[in-house]
Order: sequence, then structure tokens, then C-alpha cells
Amino acid sequence: MNCAVTDLSPYIPTAAVPWNKLRAVHLFRRAGFSADIDTVLAALTEAPQHVVDNLIQTALDTPLTPEPNFAFKSMSEYGLAMLESILERDGYAREWILKLQTSGLHGRMTLFWHNHFVTRFDVYESASYMYQYHKVLEENALGNFKEFVRAIGLTPAMLVYLNGTQNAAGSPNENYAREVYELFTLGVDNGYTQADIEETARAFTGYTNITEPWGEILFDPATHDTGEKTIFGQTGNYGYDAVIDLLFEQRSTEIAEFIAGKLYRNFVNPEVCPEMIAELAQVFIDSDWSIAELLRALFKSTHFFDENNFATVIQGHLEHYLIFLNEVGAQLNGLSVFGVYADTTEFGQALFNPVDVAGWPGNRAWINTTNLIYRQNAQESQLGPLSLFSFGELAAFVTQVTDETEDVDLVCRDIIRYFLPKGFQFEADYAAALVNFKGEIPQNYFEDGTWTVNYWATPFQLSGLLGFLVKMPEYQLK
Repeated sequence: MNCAVTDLSPYIPTAAVPWNKLRAVHLFRRAGFSADIDTVLAALTEAPQHVVDNLIQTALDTPLTPEPNFAFKSMSEYGLAMLESILERDGYAREWILKLQTSGLHGRMTLFWHNHFVTRFDVYESASYMYQYHKVLEENALGNFKEFVRAIGLTPAMLVYLNGTQNAAGSPNENYAREVYELFTLGVDNGYTQADIEETARAFTGYTNITEPWGEILFDPATHDTGEKTIFGQTGNYGYDAVIDLLFEQRSTEIAEFIAGKLYRNFVNPEVCPEMIAELAQVFIDSDWSIAELLRALFKSTHFFDENNFATVIQGHLEHYLIFLNEVGAQLNGLSVFGVYADTTEFGQALFNPVDVAGWPGNRAWINTTNLIYRQNAQESQLGPLSLFSFGELAAFVTQVTDETEDVDLVCRDIIRYFLPKGFQFEADYAAALVNFKGEIPQNYFEDGTWTVNYWATPFQLSGLLGFLVKMPEYQLK
């Protein structure tokens, strides 16, 4: 149940709803993969509306991933084609994870669209097709949604994955026509008929000329159906571009509400607020399908910063890793990213291979008895190295996360509140957390003033507390 009663009006801090660490961290977790404590504290010196503007502008200015040497590589240029292509895929996926850690909202949106406009490497098998698809995701991550839809359908990865290359006059393949409505723009059984799908498939015919295996895919006029088609009650000699135009003309409300709803469930609350969806959909239409403007309205709203929307979304496996690392100030490198890629693939979130055309279901589907243990163990295994190699960062974190200096219980609660947006439900959990935070330090140190937040062992104490927190169900939420 969504208990938030706020709306899309801009969030202006008040004494009752202050701009504080809690809300800043909420913004960075949802509009990216969180941030280190220095970034959070710096954000508190600015108005939240300006912080959101800066996040969006930074995302718009984020450079594309450099073109790899296999960007347009056909099968004939390989020796052991399948093995080499898989190795290129794995290397590119690891580089993407490294970029995601620091690419904020742009990275978050690229990953979101990867799970919306789904293709599977296991079907098209070409590293060059994978790169070209990923480039379109990056180029359009915060761009114009209509042009995004137009571009993604003509990527080789999509043409192969959803059978566009087999869609020819006389024997149309309905696969892409169905998914462009059902999954990409309108939603299941929302504003289209089976006849619309059949006629759209005819309009999409012609992209059948595969110049060579894993090579360029071109339009072949000889395989395009040039007859009249009736789609959404409109009749014309439609082709691919004309159908995209017609779709956005005839079904603008349905598209806007479907995409606004999906963004809302991912970035605000899995339980949608219908009034908010209607408001966001109108922003989307009024901005001529600007993803950036839709996000701007959402992230600036009083509704987004409503505490009823905190800790409502279960983190995906990859973001679970990246949020943790960013918040403790640890940076992935070329070696450590191997483990993250291997773990998330093992857990069921293999980049470039979502489970099916509908993508990873998300939220509660991320958690089962096996994955929960894997996630807990994976986080806990990082704490030892963090204590050794990020000693100074952890020490600084403890002093910056709290205004308390001597009361160990209050310091512990401030740290918990930072990592768990709604804290614990039971006092017994706070008591157990405090035991883990105190560690082996003698009790009298906390009573006679020997211990303060500047005590030399606080990095190890923080590590001990985190070891407790990562095993708690509340830690799965953002």
C-alpha cells in the first residue's frame, strides 16, 4: 500500500520536512547508485532543486562509452568466433560495471532501459551487435522517448532477437510488432488489438538484408509489404517510421501513463499512486517525450521526498553491490570487478542476458532463500579488505555521518539510520547492532570518555556493524 499523500509540487524544505542526510541519500540511491559521504554533505549546502538539476545535467553531459575494436566486427573477422565474441561481451560488461559505479543517473537510466528494451546476447551472439545496442541505450537514456523507440527497433540486436530479420512480405513475423506495444510502449492489452499487431508486422517488413553473419542489417525494398494497412483505425501505406509516428499520435496517453508508471515503480514505490501517474504522464506529453523532463519533475517533487516512499524498493543484485561500495567510499578496479560480474551473473542478473523479453521482474523477485544468502555473503566478504585498504575513508565516514561525538549508542543509531532509511522496527535489533559496533572495546572506554568517534578503532567498529547490517532484511531495501 502506498501511504504517500503528497503530489508533484516542488519539494521545498521546511522544519517538518528538512533537507537532510536522510533525503539526500534517498535521492542519490534512487537517481544513481548512491554516493560517498562527502558528496552527500556537499549536496546539503545546496537547495534540493539545484541538486536534482545538477544530477540531470551531469547525466545529459555524460560521454558515451568509447567504441571498442569489435564495434562493427563481422563473423568472418574472427578465428574462434563464438568464444572470442563471448570473451568480448564479458570484457565489455565488466567495463560497463566500472562505469556504472561513477556514472550516476545516466548509468542508472541506461541500466533501466536495458531491462525495458530487452535483447539477449545468447540469441544474437555478436559482440558488435551488443555494442551497437548498448550505444543506443546510452545515447537515448535521458533523451526523447519517441526517437528512442524508433532507434531501438532497428538495432541489429533487436532485429535478430525479435525476428525482424525474418519479417518479410507474404510471411510477416509478428514478434516485434507485438512486443513494441505489449512491453515497450503501451502495456499488455492496452490500446491495441491482434489486428493492429498483424498490420504493424506488415508495416515493419523489409529489414531482412543481413550483408554477412554479424554484419550490417539493411532494408530490402523487395521484402517490404507495400500494401495498405489499417492500424489504430487509420489506413495508409505505412512503413516502419510511419507506424512509430502513428503510435505516438494515436496512443499518447497510454504510452505516457505506461512509461510513467514503470519509472514510478522503479524509482519511487512498487505500489503506484494513480494521481501521480496521471500528473507525470501529462509532463511527459507536454515535454514532447523528454525523459529528462519527466525525471526532473519526479525527482523534484514533494512526493518523491515523502518518507512513506523511503525503503520501499528492493535493490537489484548489481545496484546492491554498487550502492554498498559507493556509500563506504570504495572503488572497484579491473581486478575486483571480476568478482562483481561473476556474482551478479550467478545470482541471475547477467548483463546483456535478462531472463526473457519482459526483463528481470525486479523488486521482490530479486530475493529468494538462495540469493539472499549469496548477497549477504558477498557483502560480508568485502568488509575485511575494506577495513585494511579503506581505513581512512571508514574513519572519516564515522565522524561525518553523526553530530554525536561521545555517546556510542547515538553514534551507532545515526550510522544505522544512514544505511537503513527507516531504521529497525524492534529495539532488540538496535541492541544487537550496538554489540557488534562496540566489538572488543572494553565497556569502561565508553563510560570514562576514552572512546569517541575519533577513536583509532572506529573503522573496524564500522566494519563490524556493517557485517551485522548486511544480514538484516531491512538492508535489502533502498
